[in-house]
Amino acid sequence: MKQEGTFEEVLLLLGQEVIRVLIEKGSTLEDAEDAVSKTYDTIFSSLIYMTQDNLRPWFFRVSFNNYIDLFRKKKREKELIFRYVDSQSNGTNESENLWMIIDSLKRQEQELLIFKYYYRLSYEDIASMLNQKVETVKKQLYRARKN
Repeated sequence: MKQEGTFEEVLLLLGQEVIRVLIEKGSTLEDAEDAVSKTYDTIFSSLIYMTQDNLRPWFFRVSFNNYIDLFRKKKREKELIFRYVDSQSNGTNESENLWMIIDSLKRQEQELLIFKYYYRLSYEDIASMLNQKVETVKKQLYRARKN
């Protein structure tokens, strides 16, 4: 990461970048800001372990995970409301079925699939974020798709 500006300025730039990426992928501005805000809360408890080299991958990973958690929470809330409003529904749509299948996987497999296919990150970007080799990410994604 380039060493330009103070630590706070770098964090603000990372936050703005993550918000932009989340919005590009379909998030609302409010949800993206909430995910980044939660990441800012988390970072101050992890400052001991932060270095210039691992700040960017860590920040993206934690922000994306916060967004995914927020997305799932809102999804559960919508499902509860839907059950009360229309208990006679004849089925679910295709995307809901896909999310139910993804929810049945291990957390690491879910993360990989979401990074690759929802955020459309490259194998190299995912490997960098997870501190793994590209080949390892490819193998894990293959297994996750198979499951």
